[in-house]
Order: sequence, then C-alpha cells, then structure tokens
Amino acid sequence: MIDAAHGGTDAGALLTPTSVEKDIALNVARRLRQELNTRGIQVQMVRDADLTLSTDQRATIANTANPALYISLHASSLSGGMRVFTAMLPSGGDSKGPFVDWDTAQSVALDRSKTIQTQLMFAIQQTRFPVRALVTPLRPLNNIKSPAIAIEISPTTGDAAQVASSGYQQMICSALANALASMAPALRTSAGTRP
Repeated sequence: MIDAAHGGTDAGALLTPTSVEKDIALNVARRLRQELNTRGIQVQMVRDADLTLSTDQRATIANTANPALYISLHASSLSGGMRVFTAMLPSGGDSKGPFVDWDTAQSVALDRSKTIQTQLMFAIQQTRFPVRALVTPLRPLNNIKSPAIAIEISPTTGDAAQVASSGYQQMICSALANALASMAPALRTSAGTRP
C-alpha cells in the first residue's frame, strides 16, 4: 500500500517556487505503482487524488486493508538522495488486552518493518544511489499494525528542482520497484502468516 504524503489543504514542504511536496509525493506514488504493477506486484493507494486525509484516516485505511507493506512517500529539499524510516514508538502503551494501543500499534510489526528497511537499504545501495536508514516518531507509521516504512526522496545535487524532475522521479521509482520486487516473495510470506 502506497500512501502519498500530505494532499488537499496540506501542501507539505515547498520544494521549489512551483513544486509542493503533496504533488511530488503523488507523482512518485503513481510512478511507483506503475513500476510495481509491471513487475506483477499489486498495489493499493491510500490517496490517488489531491485529498485531505488525517493521519488517523490514513492509518485506518491501511489497518483495514492489512497490506504486506505500507509505504508513506515524502519529498524534501534537503540533499542526501533517499531516506528510509521506521517507526520510533513512545514508551508505554498496553496492547496486551483485546485492544491495540493506537500510538503503539506498529509494535506488533516493528521487527518486520526494520528487517524490510534493512533489505531495502541493501538493495538500493547496490545501485550506488545514496540512501540512509533512520527512525522517527512519524504518524501514521506508529499507528499501522502491518510492516510500515516511510521513504523520503531528496536531491543528490543539492538542487531541489531535481526532485521535481520527472526523470529523477522515474529513476527513483525504478530503483525502488526493483528492490521491492526482489523482496516480494518474503513480503507475501509474512503477509500470509501475520495474525
């Protein structure tokens, strides 16, 4: 499941005088969906239009669908190439009863999310594209009960216009799709065995 960050009244970051994060995230999400579909991987989108969705709505959509992997897509003007995030959960939260604590729902899948982050990092590093692994208390990652990561694309050159370039977006989506396709059997297995 791909979730293009921001949308509607939430524009996200202004990357260039004419490019906002919500539009770049949606363009990249659509390109990534197409790349994954051509590799035989079915993709659901949280938003496929310029919609305003709260983080709770995004988490509810993802938790209802129970995907093999949830990917939140972001864009940044900070140079560095690509960053892959997993959740940083707050301490506390009791998920031992019949209800899962909303702020720590990711705890049931966090180990799997970290494994996917590591595998994705390794696959992307093979292409020599700059990529970093990080953790963050980003919502809705903390609220997703399936394996979940956030991917932030940024320029490699220091020029934010690079992120708005269709050629750069296509290159990133091809690299991500190849990496995810190489992981697809493991993702399917984990989705089938998850409670």
